[in-house]
Amino acid sequence: LAFYVGLAHHICNLLIETVALYLEADDKSSTKTANALLLSLLDILHCVLSYAANIVRQTLQAQKSGTGGDTQAAEDLLLISKPLTDLISLLIQLLPSEDTEIFVSASQCLSLLVQLYGGSSQENMSPENMVSFAEVLKSKKDPRQLKLLLRIIKRLVS
Repeated sequence: LAFYVGLAHHICNLLIETVALYLEADDKSSTKTANALLLSLLDILHCVLSYAANIVRQTLQAQKSGTGGDTQAAEDLLLISKPLTDLISLLIQLLPSEDTEIFVSASQCLSLLVQLYGGSSQENMSPENMVSFAEVLKSKKDPRQLKLLLRIIKRLVS
C-alpha cells in the first residue's frame, strides 16, 4: 500500500487539469494532444481502480469462504483511494464526448468508482451531470453501453 499513498491525489490533480485542457481545446493539434494525454490518464485511473476493486473482491470472497482475508488492508486501500471519488462529476462530464475511446474509458472508470463507493455524494447528481447522462443516453445505441450507464446511475442514486 505504500506506493498507493499520494497516488490518488496526483491522479486527481492531473486529470482535473487535463480535462480542463481537453474541454477548452479549440484547434486540432491541442485537441489531439489533450485527447492522448486524457486517454493515458484514464488508463492509469482504470488500472488503479481495477487494482482496488480486485483487492476488495478477493477480501470479500475470502470472508465468504471462511478463509479470512485481510479486511484491514482492503479498508485502508479504500480510504487511500477515496479522493478519487472527486473525479466522479468530471467523468460524467466526459461521457457525452464524441470520441468513443474517451466515452469507453470514462464509463469504465466511472463504473468502478461507483462499484467501490456508490453514491457517496449528492453533488454527483447535479443538474449539469444529469444533462450529461441524458445526452449520452440519447446518443448511445449499443445495449451494453446503455446497460452500463443505467447501472452507474442506479449506484449513484442508491
